[in-house]
Amino acid sequence: MDKPHNAPSAIPGYETRDANTGGVLKFLVALGIVLVATSLVCWGLFHFFSSHDVNQAASDSPFADTRQLPLGPQLQVNPREDWLKFREGQEKSLETYAWENRSAGTVRVPIEEAMELLVKKGLPVQGAPQAQPADPTKKPAEESKKP
Repeated sequence: MDKPHNAPSAIPGYETRDANTGGVLKFLVALGIVLVATSLVCWGLFHFFSSHDVNQAASDSPFADTRQLPLGPQLQVNPREDWLKFREGQEKSLETYAWENRSAGTVRVPIEEAMELLVKKGLPVQGAPQAQPADPTKKPAEESKKP
């Protein structure tokens, strides 16, 4: 048979057994032992390596105890002025004649002049035969055939 809706049930609305406090305490004790053991091992390794480094460093070089200071920061005092000087130098190199490599015969030409020379001469074409300069000592072939 079905129980009426208002009837008290045999199952309470909460947990009837307590948490296992003995298991929780055993876990906490084991965790504490592991933490203490790990701390002791780390401390021992730290002492071993720090004493080992000091003894080795003292025997390596007589200058091991000398402390070398790094250079100070290389600050730019007047960035705008430095930039203007740099820009002036760049423009001067684009607008003046100068030797780039005197022994190789390389000359720097102002950019406007270089563009005009390029328009006059034209660009070399790959695969096209280059025109040979005329030899003034030779007569043209047509003139030599005439009687």
